[in-house]
Amino acid sequence: MRDDGDMTEPMNLMLLSSLAKKNGCLTDIWVMERDDLRDTIQKIKPDIIAFSGITGSHKYYVQAAHNIKEINPKIKVIVGGPHFTFFPGEILRHECIDFLCVGEGDDAWVEWTLAFANNGDTNNIPNIVSKENAQRVLTNPQSGNLILIGGLKNEGLKSVGNSVGMVDYVLNPAFMRGRKTNLDDLPFLDRGLVYDNTEFKYRYKRTIMASRGCPFRCTYCFEHQWNEMYRGVKNSGSIRQLYGVDRLISELEEFVGQYDTRFIKFYDDVFPPFPNPAEREWHQQFCEEYPKRIGLPFHVLTRCDLVVNLLDNHKLDILRDWKKAGMASVTMSIESGNPFIRDHVIIRDMTGNDINRAFKHAWDVGLTTFPNTILGIPAPLLPKVDDARFDDKMREVGRQCKILKEINHRKIDLQEVQKIAEQWFTDKYERRRYILNFLKSVGLREDFKSYDRESVKFTLAQRPGFPEFPILAPYPKTKATEWAIAIGAFDGNFEKLHASYQEVSYLDCYDDEYKKVMHNFELLGSFLSLFAGSRNRFMQWLNPYMQMLCLNYLAEITNSKAVRFYGWLYTTSKAYMHLTRIYPMRYSSWEKWRFFKQMTGLDFWKQFKERKKTKTILRSERPGQTLGGPPSL
Repeated sequence: MRDDGDMTEPMNLMLLSSLAKKNGCLTDIWVMERDDLRDTIQKIKPDIIAFSGITGSHKYYVQAAHNIKEINPKIKVIVGGPHFTFFPGEILRHECIDFLCVGEGDDAWVEWTLAFANNGDTNNIPNIVSKENAQRVLTNPQSGNLILIGGLKNEGLKSVGNSVGMVDYVLNPAFMRGRKTNLDDLPFLDRGLVYDNTEFKYRYKRTIMASRGCPFRCTYCFEHQWNEMYRGVKNSGSIRQLYGVDRLISELEEFVGQYDTRFIKFYDDVFPPFPNPAEREWHQQFCEEYPKRIGLPFHVLTRCDLVVNLLDNHKLDILRDWKKAGMASVTMSIESGNPFIRDHVIIRDMTGNDINRAFKHAWDVGLTTFPNTILGIPAPLLPKVDDARFDDKMREVGRQCKILKEINHRKIDLQEVQKIAEQWFTDKYERRRYILNFLKSVGLREDFKSYDRESVKFTLAQRPGFPEFPILAPYPKTKATEWAIAIGAFDGNFEKLHASYQEVSYLDCYDDEYKKVMHNFELLGSFLSLFAGSRNRFMQWLNPYMQMLCLNYLAEITNSKAVRFYGWLYTTSKAYMHLTRIYPMRYSSWEKWRFFKQMTGLDFWKQFKERKKTKTILRSERPGQTLGGPPSL
């Protein structure tokens, strides 16, 4: 594993270890930043080294694989995770990769390790690509043209397409197995692999998942592409899979009894229930069993529209139920406070009213909220009414709306608005005002700053306990990335991506000065929740004045000293709000200091690519990562 001080343990590696042990394998872990590779190989003498990566972190794993082969070419290297799933041709591009797993690897990994241990055939295992079977099981349907949308061919893709595997190759669906349908068959995670070998032993918030699968189509996430990949697979299984309540709580009981555990974070993409009878029944059973058998404070991730739907249509108050069961805080991501971006660019499928109602209800119930809102999402820019190039700029708005319509299948008909304006008004300025006022009413703005400031202010209006404002990362094979490439905002070169979602924007539509302002919005927006999310009347009174100062004035100051000061505000306020609002648990004074030191060290690195001097594991000059899941917080 790459250990960048993440506060969420790598559950994927702990599951791989448990599954390998079922076949009699011995497992160990190499912490890349801490352990010398040559010494580790000499000590452990591994037959297999396995990696799992997302785009951005993948290049560090590939480099590690190259180094492994230089030390001992007999070691077999197998890779998996979202990046290698969507780019299985990486096995053709890198000689150091021997095997590659596409999609869910639970059953494929078990079958592959068993075949490897018994000198069996590893070339006919579904989901596994090898050097020997790659030409047979990989297909190249796109022939180098990733995107041809809205009449725009992005020439920047050509250089990427020349790197074999980065654009074209996909695994033939006939060579894939369906999703895992019975999660209860899986072994408990091998937590000792990580807890006994890293600082995670002393991070008393433990993470687990109760379910798999997300049916929503948010365009910045790989889940919709993951679901699309499985639609062509025979017996693909349903998108949503749940552990049984008893199986889930039994695993909790095991590690809570073995390791000092003070808080549970359920890291599902969307924690049950969805509005169907089976999941509503699961919810009722969980709320009865969890407080009796575990009784620790916990945190879940859900969606505002689900909260409102269940409340209105099924008379099920999940927030109040969870609160009674011991929940301390909840993540309900907003992702954009602008209705046009939310509805047409990132497809959140929830209304502003859903968001307002869900957050108000959480506040009334007494729950602390933790939203994520993405900055730097490109959207069409409106001209001013007296702009000399008004017609040219409106044509560009229309072109971009057509591209969005083609990518996301949303109805956006700018021509109809223009026809009405021409019928109603003879004065061209009156026509322009009508068109602009209409487009502003649905969320279009004149500059990128207005979009981002609106998102920050909308999020703070929900009185969050602590929000994050990550910058849009153009991850491959997502609709948001297709959109960015099609409008010329991104050149399609995924090799340059940083794995931290808190890096500066990689989109070319923003100039360097605004990227700095955007970064300031990110830092100051989270700091402002100290006031916006407080139940103290004096802090609430200060809130509008602090927002005006920070978002209208301080955010415009982009010199390095000011930004480092904003970074200090962000890291210290984040550590405080995590300790007191989001993950409240008992700490000694020394443990609080240790937590604060680790978190501020990590966050300074994420924001400024620097580490504070520390004797903990925060040692590298590497990016943070999310290990294939939601942002790791």
